[in-house]
Amino acid sequence: MSGLLQIREKPLVRLAAPEAPGENPGAPRAALVSLGCAKNTVDSEIMLAALAGAGYRLVGDAAEAEVAIVNTCGFIEDAKRESIDAILQVASLKAGGPLKTLVVAGCLAERYRGELAQSLPEVDLFIGTREYDRLPDLLAAREEGAVPAREAFSDTLMDYGRRLPRLLAQPGPSAYLKVAEGCSRPCTFCVIPRFRGRFRSRPLEIVVEEAEALAAAGVREVNLLAQEITSYGTDLGMGFSLARLLERLNAVEGLGWIRVLYNYPRGVTDELLDAFRDLPKVAEYVDMPLQHISTPVLAAMRRGIDEAGTRELVNRIKERVPGCALRTTMLVGFPGETEADFEKLLAFVEETRFARLGGFVYSPEEGSIAARLPGQVPKKAARARLKKLLALQEKIMREDNRALVGKRAEVLVEGMTGEGLLRGRTRHQAPEVDGEVFLHETEAAPGAIIQAEVLGTDGVDLIARGL
Repeated sequence: MSGLLQIREKPLVRLAAPEAPGENPGAPRAALVSLGCAKNTVDSEIMLAALAGAGYRLVGDAAEAEVAIVNTCGFIEDAKRESIDAILQVASLKAGGPLKTLVVAGCLAERYRGELAQSLPEVDLFIGTREYDRLPDLLAAREEGAVPAREAFSDTLMDYGRRLPRLLAQPGPSAYLKVAEGCSRPCTFCVIPRFRGRFRSRPLEIVVEEAEALAAAGVREVNLLAQEITSYGTDLGMGFSLARLLERLNAVEGLGWIRVLYNYPRGVTDELLDAFRDLPKVAEYVDMPLQHISTPVLAAMRRGIDEAGTRELVNRIKERVPGCALRTTMLVGFPGETEADFEKLLAFVEETRFARLGGFVYSPEEGSIAARLPGQVPKKAARARLKKLLALQEKIMREDNRALVGKRAEVLVEGMTGEGLLRGRTRHQAPEVDGEVFLHETEAAPGAIIQAEVLGTDGVDLIARGL
């Protein structure tokens, strides 16, 4: 996979990409690695655009760069460990190479202000989640000696209520589009509001303008992002306005698909579900992290919904959006989760038959309410529960994928494999997390949306032929 930005692949860090046409060969060279979620990818794209706009030359190998930026994730323990590993791996390139300045950005840096600066002397500058568009100015100030400290953090939340230039990380017909930032939900296991700030929607017209710009650049699918996307508009005095935004985006010329990610259960209104069903460009794909089904666990998580409400919501989605793909995430091993709670979760998953399901073992995050709750579940037991949950979901997916053989599906062609096969995704497959479609005996250009017949399956992937 090539592009201006690459996600880390163990055990190596793959960094920024070949230089863009027209760049000044004598300009300072910069490379960037992005970790974590798709929202982090958008933030990294903002930094890439800022660097390019300031005259930096983006290169594909950190060993050839004078400035390297690692955009970190600090959500759970595994992500924090991966971020530290990536920082150290990039820092090792300083020995004997042109790399002079290492910048650590993002959630981990924001969350552990001061602490990281003491433990990672290899890093030259730490910036948080509020400085992305200021990165070139901070680098210039540091070069001139105006910023002698190794940390630069703002107390003012970054302004997402304006157009922020982005340099798309990956070539291709699909892109992410952030419609809001921050979170105001009180989930006890999460500390994101502490370093991402309160929930704040981007103005509707700004989002539409960015979608139009993406479509004009050849993007056929936009994937809408936010920490709690169903709250879109509530802070602007517009009420729950995601459906209204989808209606406007549906009219953007050039877009073929619109996908909504990270729906919070409490904001899934009938109006929104009708938009999923009736707007032709909106994928019938409801990504909704439920976390659990047991009422005591949901109450301890402060999710604002109980078992009865969750079941009613799932039934309402299936009734109102026939044939939709329902994707969720579940958290096992939460404090107080009993074997009976977990068995209820298994039964709910088997009954609901989610199209996709991601699972996580609870991580007691410092500063979270849940870390202080009684009844902490032993890690070994929690991992065993996760293994059992994911095995059940794999069985469901195998059965459901086999049922697709012989049926037709709309496929967005994204590119070609090393073996010469076209690859793409259906409307029921989100980028990076839901598998792909490999097309045999098919000719089509990237960005084309074609009809295909499913011939078989290969794990989470589908094998198909264009019609």
